[in-house]
Amino acid sequence: MCAIVGSFDRKKLAELIKLNSYRGSHSYSVSTIDTHGNLEIHTKSLGVLIPDLIPVFDGYYYIVHIQAPTTDAKSSAYIHPATEWFTCLWHNGIIKADHVKKMQARFGEDTNWDTELVLRAINTSRDELNLIDGSFSCLWYDGAGAHLFRNSISPMFYDSDLNISSTKFEGSISTPADKILRMDFESRALYNVGDFKTVENPYFFGDDN
Repeated sequence: MCAIVGSFDRKKLAELIKLNSYRGSHSYSVSTIDTHGNLEIHTKSLGVLIPDLIPVFDGYYYIVHIQAPTTDAKSSAYIHPATEWFTCLWHNGIIKADHVKKMQARFGEDTNWDTELVLRAINTSRDELNLIDGSFSCLWYDGAGAHLFRNSISPMFYDSDLNISSTKFEGSISTPADKILRMDFESRALYNVGDFKTVENPYFFGDDN
């Protein structure tokens, strides 16, 4: 189990990290995006994230991913985000093993990291999300800006200041499932730019997690 949190406010970010801390302590990453959509990945590290040690970047949107040990606990190779050229993907969820094999064959990839395969899928076509069998709630950076999308299995919550969290927090509502939502950092709003359908899936985490 993993978590994705985001905020412009460093204090709020620390609050959301603490709220989601039960979701994992294997590894973490800290990234920022400016209001023009420029991304910088600052830290990818094994271990527990200490919010007080996150550098201050005024005017930037923070993205933090914390990860459970669902991969090799001794390896930093699978710390989010997965990257492909200028695109990135932060993922909370699990793609079914047989579908991982199908994506490996479909895209000619040897990797068994489901996050990397989901990134390849959406970079190929947004319609690929209709085929993915598993649970996923993701933040996708397409090289120009950030987007949120989730299927009906995995949760994601947000509020009017564009704070986001994998765990419900005070004043937040659930992002709609099966929508690709562009994150507008100037207006601090989400805009629907695409739709897909959830594949039937045995993994269930629920919107209240």
